[in-house]
Amino acid sequence: MNPYKFKTYNELFNYFTENTNNEKFLNYLSNGKYKSISTKDFRNKVICLSLALKDLGIKKGDTVGVFAISSPFWLIFDFAIHEIGAISVPIFSNISTVNLNFEIKDASIKFMFVDSEERIKEIENKHKDLIFITHNFCIKEKNFYNYDEILVTGQQICTANGYVPYIAQEDEVFSIIYTSGNTGTPKGVMLTHKNICSQLHDINSLINLDKKEIVLSLLPLAHIFERTVMSYYISRGVSIYFVDDIQNVGNLLKVVHPTIMTAVPRLLEKIFNKIKVNISCKPFISRTLANLAFSYALQSNMNKDTFLFKIYDKLVYSKFRDIFGSNLTKLISGGAPLNQEIYQFFVNIGVNIYQGYGLTEFSPVISTNYPGANKVGTCGKVIPSASIKITSDGELLVKGPSLMKGYLNQEKLTNETIDKDGWLHTGDVATLDKKGYLHIKSRKKEIFKTSTGEYVAAISIEQQLSKNRFIEFAVVVAQNRKYTTALLFADKDKYQEEKLLNNSLTIEEYYNQENIKKEIHNHINLVNFDLNEWEKVVQYKLITDDISIEGGELTPSMKICRGKIEEKYNNLIETMY
Repeated sequence: MNPYKFKTYNELFNYFTENTNNEKFLNYLSNGKYKSISTKDFRNKVICLSLALKDLGIKKGDTVGVFAISSPFWLIFDFAIHEIGAISVPIFSNISTVNLNFEIKDASIKFMFVDSEERIKEIENKHKDLIFITHNFCIKEKNFYNYDEILVTGQQICTANGYVPYIAQEDEVFSIIYTSGNTGTPKGVMLTHKNICSQLHDINSLINLDKKEIVLSLLPLAHIFERTVMSYYISRGVSIYFVDDIQNVGNLLKVVHPTIMTAVPRLLEKIFNKIKVNISCKPFISRTLANLAFSYALQSNMNKDTFLFKIYDKLVYSKFRDIFGSNLTKLISGGAPLNQEIYQFFVNIGVNIYQGYGLTEFSPVISTNYPGANKVGTCGKVIPSASIKITSDGELLVKGPSLMKGYLNQEKLTNETIDKDGWLHTGDVATLDKKGYLHIKSRKKEIFKTSTGEYVAAISIEQQLSKNRFIEFAVVVAQNRKYTTALLFADKDKYQEEKLLNNSLTIEEYYNQENIKKEIHNHINLVNFDLNEWEKVVQYKLITDDISIEGGELTPSMKICRGKIEEKYNNLIETMY
């Protein structure tokens, strides 16, 4: 079979496990060292586990939850589910309790793979009949089965009876992915085998990944962005290394030396800001050289053939690239808009970032930059199988084989989102330039109209505000208001660094220091300088409270829930007016 003739996830599984021989296919940390699972072992484990799951009573069409951190075992379980014809429902490991229980009920989940005992009670109390398959721990009670034990059972069934693979159809639902956007209310997006496989065909036609590539995976597989990209990595049989903890990424980059990885803008923003801070701590001569090189790398049309660039590249940029493990050739950014200045900086120093754009409802990639077609500040070109159009009010519409089947249990919302002609209304305001690159301007719902009739595009202003080292997130307030204000959420990392030197220091005391308040104020003025009069941030409040996924202020993918934040801080907002 040609690798890119598969039409279902099951055909994908057969292709790459039968035609790839990679001893270091999937790699996970155990006692601080990486252990490997070969493609042959992967195939055997998936087949045996699928037989064991079928023996437990899982059948075609059942919904099965995957509530675990990203790992080879997540993938083994997921593929085993599809080998039965069941439907996987990935759940973020850091999801709030309210949304966790909502998704279990909404998707009618009957079985769940779980790798942590910590949150079992939260689920058991609400769902008495749920059957658990546990990994990394064992509970000897009714409705609990251990992954390792049932794998042995599956092996015995396979030896005795053999294995007959399930033949999936293109239009069958393969997975239900919950997305909340920034509203906080989960919606179950039903994706078919055709949806995910059409994405893989398109991605391969643009990237055609070499089988010698080394991947570092750090994003949650419950997010459709990483799920789809991971499916592509798998289809190419490359070596994939999983991060055990997001805090450990810096160390593992230097251990794994990846050639390709996916990231969200927040990680790149943190690295960018960390570089600036590290420069400020250097001795005078080193600091001066690094500052000059840093400023030089911010140019939008930098000439890499100059002698000056070559000096900077040898002495400075090469050290910046070492942060990523020194071998990185492709870094795919998605999930949120990447600040153009940061995008330009990394491309200029030799870290090839390719920004893409998509929605869970489109499986998710709608457009992307790729090798040979990378325009900084854009979301790239529309993927081959997709068609787009832009309405008179600027909204982007898209259709194609990647378009979801619909929202689970929400026919009305599905019909509001996909019109009678099959166009998905993205809710994003976009333009297409003469060279075919897509520019996403803002979410329609995040362009606010002030009480005086002017429009304020919140996201770009929030991005600029968050570039200050003391600000983690910013939320602009302007809808139906007479002027623009902002809530600024303090960066806890800066405080924790200082607390190491002064254990009695409170976060309020730290951020009440005059030098910090002055720096933030000057930063606001700098941001305002480039804004229209009605967009300028007239007042702001710095917030040192903890915001969290559990509290509802953040989604599991760390996007702000604007409505929840405005509701929570309504009284504080009113004091600014």
